[in-house]
Amino acid sequence: MFPPEMPVPVVESLTEPYWSAAREGRLVIQRCTDCGAHRHLPHVLCPACGSTACDWDVSEGRGTVFTYTVVTHPVHGAVVDVVPYAVVVVELDDCGNVLVPSNVVDCPPDEVHVGMPVEVVFDRVTDEVTIPRFRRV
Repeated sequence: MFPPEMPVPVVESLTEPYWSAAREGRLVIQRCTDCGAHRHLPHVLCPACGSTACDWDVSEGRGTVFTYTVVTHPVHGAVVDVVPYAVVVVELDDCGNVLVPSNVVDCPPDEVHVGMPVEVVFDRVTDEVTIPRFRRV
């Protein structure tokens, strides 16, 4: 979707399980083992109860577009040739209806809409980073 010059996320100890699962073609979402609340992006503390205890649940990767915006102004030199593109927030059907920011692939930006059903696909951008993106169902 994006050219090779696009900066990639930095894999850190907190997010490594997420990126490792994505490399394997799995979408995982952090879950508090004390209260059961899901959270994304990964955090050290549970926003619901303040616990530091967590593990990772595998999501089926299906959901709907909760909100979106269409980027028309390139904010980085690497995306000059790919604007316009849609940035979406997907509400997953499982994992506590957590919200996941991403992109929709294989769909023109003017066809993206709130409530659009989507499913996860994996975009291998480097040997270390595979980014979960979504396609319409």
